[in-house]
Amino acid sequence: MDHLVAYKHCCIISGLILVSCSNMNDTEIEKFNYTVNDNQILVNGEILDIRGVVYVPGYPGFVPWEIEQSINLPERLKTSIENDINQIKNLGANTIRLWGAPEYCYTAIKDAQDIHILQTLWIDGEQGDLLETVFIENTKEYFRTVIDRIYGVFSDGSAPICGYIVGNEINEASILNTNQYHPEITSFSGNYITTDSSLTASEVFLAQLGDYVKSYVYDNYGDLPLVTYANDIRTDEIIDTPFLDFRSHNAYSYAVAYYLENPPFGSITGTLFQGWIEYLKNKYPSVPLLITETGLSVTPNATHIGPPNYGYGGNTEVEQGNGIIQNFEDIKTAETSVAGVVIHEYLDSWWKFGFEDSFEHDPNDREEWFGIVKIVSNNDWYTTIDRPIVGQLKTFWQQHIIE
Repeated sequence: MDHLVAYKHCCIISGLILVSCSNMNDTEIEKFNYTVNDNQILVNGEILDIRGVVYVPGYPGFVPWEIEQSINLPERLKTSIENDINQIKNLGANTIRLWGAPEYCYTAIKDAQDIHILQTLWIDGEQGDLLETVFIENTKEYFRTVIDRIYGVFSDGSAPICGYIVGNEINEASILNTNQYHPEITSFSGNYITTDSSLTASEVFLAQLGDYVKSYVYDNYGDLPLVTYANDIRTDEIIDTPFLDFRSHNAYSYAVAYYLENPPFGSITGTLFQGWIEYLKNKYPSVPLLITETGLSVTPNATHIGPPNYGYGGNTEVEQGNGIIQNFEDIKTAETSVAGVVIHEYLDSWWKFGFEDSFEHDPNDREEWFGIVKIVSNNDWYTTIDRPIVGQLKTFWQQHIIE
């Protein structure tokens, strides 16, 4: 997995880089070059309007952090992964956001074709000191494992990685503690990322890891990837990443009124969610903003809120569909342009509290009910059933495709 692919020759045709590889029987391989402008992510110079879905292949009896390392998954799980990825593509999605995924997920995406990958590189957000040396080295080791796994599948140089998300929603205490422990650390200079001296120590941590990902991928595989960090409303004011290629936010309609004392209203729809999206983009107008998560939980045992903001759980399946489409309308009609949106998530996450928990769909756990499809028992295995949002989402994406 560490070798560089030896190319016989390459040519540029219609803006796409097509490569003939000497060990691929001279078949043409599409290469992807991802860049950004002020508002969008581009692939080979063309706008890539991210229509994404979070996918974690956590079927009952399987937890992500264990199957991530497996190269011998059961055939029935492999079949489910294939079916899920093809169904996501059939929705009209062009991007799948992965976390720690097994090798077979990448194989299935490669076979499905025409799907970009937004790869999350997990960081322990509860770490007390983000700049602790052993923690950083262990994090880098994990990053290498994920990157090598990807390029083990896309060894022909066709890896469709539109961005690496270097960390997701780091805990407020970790951010503040790291800043307090290292007040003298205010800047970073690396191979591809160099900052001014206005940073906090936590921001330097992200700059360092972002630069490491760029360096490792380029040095070992010849690609220079885009990197970002997925922030959220709770820590928006205490950590920022102007040194990364684009900004990412996990944004939920129910969170705006809960966390903000005087939330902004949207300029077009008047919703708080649209107001929040516009606020985020207006804050940094010269870099793309990608909504890396949005969605609604249908957990039965939670307070019912209803429209227009809905709630953290307690939504009916009909409300989930209507609420998510309202979120998408808010994003599309906002006065500011965003790079796209990723829906959280495809499957319900039965596995949130470990292996034993993965066999039970807990009606009290809001985090287990964000799926746009539900998992149901089928003889000795499981299948999926669409919730209403699936048809609504497919229609919405068909009507808003940017060619």
